[in-house]
Amino acid sequence: MFGLGKKKADDPNQLTQPIPQGWKIADLGLLGSGGMSRVYRVRDDELEREVALKVLRPELLKDDDALDRFIDEGKITAQLDHPNVPPIYALASDKKRSTCFTMKVLEGRSMQEMLLDPSNATVEGMFKALEVLVRVCDAVAFAHSRGIFHCDLKPQNVMVAEHGQIYVVDWGLARRKKDLPTQAEDNEGAIGTPAYMAPEQARGQNYAIDERTDIFLIGGMLYRILVGRPPFVAKTAEETLNLAEKGDITPPEQLVPKGTQLPRRLVTIAMRALAHKPEDRYQTVGEVRAELEDFIRGTARLPERKFMPGEVIVREGEVGDCAYIILDGHCQASREVAGKKQMLRLMGPGEMFGEAAILNNTTRLATVTALMETTVAVVDRQYLEEEMQRTSLMALAVRTVATCFLDLNGQTAALLQEQTYVRAVDMCLRELTLRGKPGNDGFSRWVPWAALLARIAEKTKLEPAAIAERVARQTGFQIDTHADRLTLKDD
Repeated sequence: MFGLGKKKADDPNQLTQPIPQGWKIADLGLLGSGGMSRVYRVRDDELEREVALKVLRPELLKDDDALDRFIDEGKITAQLDHPNVPPIYALASDKKRSTCFTMKVLEGRSMQEMLLDPSNATVEGMFKALEVLVRVCDAVAFAHSRGIFHCDLKPQNVMVAEHGQIYVVDWGLARRKKDLPTQAEDNEGAIGTPAYMAPEQARGQNYAIDERTDIFLIGGMLYRILVGRPPFVAKTAEETLNLAEKGDITPPEQLVPKGTQLPRRLVTIAMRALAHKPEDRYQTVGEVRAELEDFIRGTARLPERKFMPGEVIVREGEVGDCAYIILDGHCQASREVAGKKQMLRLMGPGEMFGEAAILNNTTRLATVTALMETTVAVVDRQYLEEEMQRTSLMALAVRTVATCFLDLNGQTAALLQEQTYVRAVDMCLRELTLRGKPGNDGFSRWVPWAALLARIAEKTKLEPAAIAERVARQTGFQIDTHADRLTLKDD
């Protein structure tokens, strides 16, 4: 147990704050500190548990505005009964003696520490951070439903607890919608963290703060996840604030190493949330959350196209740059085999085609034609690559299956091609047997070659030169182009 004056006032690691009358707590050391407050781990002897005690920094104890804001933080946080907001247990607001509040002890690390961890500099690490950001959206959306704006959202103000709990902390700059000043009354200046501030905050336009201000800050957190730095970075706080006032955001693609491919969907979400004008941003946190959730679950809306009956969607032999998912309607896949159209399969809603060509940079293996009015979702190469990057093992599995399929298809195509050549040779033999003229030696037979070659090429769809080369390799066959003869010698 302790009271006023028992510890040195200049020692930040020890609690020097006077204990409110009737509270029975013991200091267990400093947990953390910020620009306005410090948080200590203490033991509550009445309830026999450890709690966090938050107090103002000593130099602010005589600042009435800071005291009012601190008390407001305790009250606002206590009103947000949400799983992603730490609960407040007790508040003491006797300005003459002691002002502090107790809350849940948060074990773990901040989202900022999580992002700085080299082990999270992977695709899996990005998805972990996105999951955290979704929980942040949950907490902020709940606060908005209670008419409260956080106004200082950043990775440092998000705690990732040891067992997966996510908490949005430090509501010291939070504003109640009903208490915002009018434009005529607004004289508070810029309040917040310049590196993440929305333009209206940076300009000190507190009357203009609303849900979209927090949306800008969430966009800044997503920007930090993507490029490794906040939206606004300069040498001094003043220069950073000037950048925030202008609201000019460097495109994420310009801040990553050359060749690095950022998920376009996430870049689009971030840049819309970071729009300079509030009316150009998402209008509710729920919209941002839905977009993030769609990306995480891989169900982000894809562009759609419609095809009329008989219209070709992909054509065999063409270079493929996208795949398709059938949303409505039916299609038929076919290919040319030995000069004839071979039906492969019918496809309906939920089926995908065209992916092998873009996964392995090959030409289309079949022609797909709409049988009725058909709507498809278009999956381009980059989107498919992003989906496969969710886990390197899945990407390896998909590529292996696609490669095996292409190898098998290649072997099948080679076999069919060989069968076609055999058919061409057989047609020559039949022609010589049925219509061949006896040679002068009495042992051979011959037929006009040019006309026969043209007929075989038309029926097999093989190149004439390839047919001639194959026939010439057969034992007993002899081609004389000058005499226009194909001769078969009887050995």
